[in-house]
Amino acid sequence: MSLIGDGQFVVRDFTFDAYERLLGTLNEQGYETYSVASFLETETVPERYAIVRHDVDRRPSIARSMAHLESEYGIQATYYLRTSTFSPEFARTLVGLGHEVGYHYEDLARAGGSREPAYEAFERNLERFRAHIDVTTACSHGSPLSPHLNTDMWDEARPPEQYGLAGTAYGSIETDDANPRKPTYVSDTGRHWGVVDPTTGRIDTTEDLINLLESGACPRLYVLAHPSRWARSRGEFVERVSWDVAAEAGKRAVVPLHRAQGRVRSAADEAIRAMSRPVAMSRNALGMTTRKR
Repeated sequence: MSLIGDGQFVVRDFTFDAYERLLGTLNEQGYETYSVASFLETETVPERYAIVRHDVDRRPSIARSMAHLESEYGIQATYYLRTSTFSPEFARTLVGLGHEVGYHYEDLARAGGSREPAYEAFERNLERFRAHIDVTTACSHGSPLSPHLNTDMWDEARPPEQYGLAGTAYGSIETDDANPRKPTYVSDTGRHWGVVDPTTGRIDTTEDLINLLESGACPRLYVLAHPSRWARSRGEFVERVSWDVAAEAGKRAVVPLHRAQGRVRSAADEAIRAMSRPVAMSRNALGMTTRKR
């Protein structure tokens, strides 16, 4: 194993060989696999199960290969497609292999945090997908270059269910690493699985994850694997590692900027409130009221 930076960035991993070993282990250990939608539709789950999800941020060709490999092992998964990675032919191929296709939305970030334009874009993009396949779940995209979280679109007044969805990948599935009755969430984000199991310790590599499944200590799993992080060949492996190194460096670079933007917005909001207080006090003193339009 080779590590970069703070000791968590795993390099010699995330190949199709490693992923195939993971799929084989799920089968050998008797895990029932679910897409996000099929899990939400299931009333009674077995003792051992795995929810398998993929966010297709880039490189649909790798996602296609991953979907074929999972189909060979009888593994059902969800593939969340962005507007930039969606095509009718690709989506229908995934569905034909037994997988779910959902909408990987980033509408709030693209709308600069403005909710109404975000809702309009979400509905428009969802209908574009639904013109070719059924879409019953959605998942937010991280949009690391934006200070706006796409999950912030939703509240009680405007839930995802308003758009005919059964739920979302994050908000509708409760996970808990310390509770064996709930699925443990593991993700390859940052090029390591990055979870600590109470019995087996830290899980960084795919081999660590396989060992965890074989130990029987993790009967319920929710796994997110980004296809663009996985390599089918030696050349693709070098390319993927280089991309991940650059991407992680870029994410770290924008964090201080987002924090600064947040401080500026907070200061601006406070300044507006401070300026409005004397006006409000004067209006109250004069017995004036503000008329709502």
